Amino acid sequence: MKALQTDTGIIEISRLVALLSFLFGSLILLFFCLSENSLFLIIGLIYLIAALLINVNFLIGLIVKYPESDEKKRIKLSILLMLLNIPIAYSYFLIAMDIFSSITD
Repeated sequence: MKALQTDTGIIEISRLVALLSFLFGSLILLFFCLSENSLFLIIGLIYLIAALLINVNFLIGLIVKYPESDEKKRIKLSILLMLLNIPIAYSYFLIAMDIFSSITD
């Protein structure tokens, strides 16, 4: 927890969280696409909510650290990286819903 109190710590951890969120979300979507098993849809929806909560917490932490930080450029880049997950997650959600609707037809 001490790493989250330093500028470098929160920057590095938030980047890791953003990357892992993207990778796990991609894997869940891939498994759903390949298997068309609705269990992966449920797992994906639960994961989407959990990842949203975790990413928002780190995003708020970065925004709070920004005014007092000497590493403004790195924090801006980390914020951008975290915000990039939003359209990706939304696209994944649309793809999953499209596959799910074709399964149920």
